Amino acid sequence: MTAAALVEQALALPLSDRSYVAERLLLSLEDERPLSAEWREEIARRVARRKAGDSRSYSREEVRRDVQTLLS
Repeated sequence: MTAAALVEQALALPLSDRSYVAERLLLSLEDERPLSAEWREEIARRVARRKAGDSRSYSREEVRRDVQTLLS
C-alpha cells in the first residue's frame, strides 16, 4: 500500500478515528526529533503553571468557536 492510498483511507474514517491516527503519527515523530533544552524548560514551566492553577486549558470546541469568530 502506498502512503497516498493510506492517507485516502484514513481521510474516510470518522473524526474520532482520524484524530486517533493523527495523534499516533505525531507521537511517532517525537522519537526522531528530540526536544531541545529550551523546549523542555518551556514545557516544565507550562506544566507547573497549569498545576498551580495559573493557566487553563481550552477544549477543541472552544478554540474552534473562537477562531471562527475571529475569521468571520
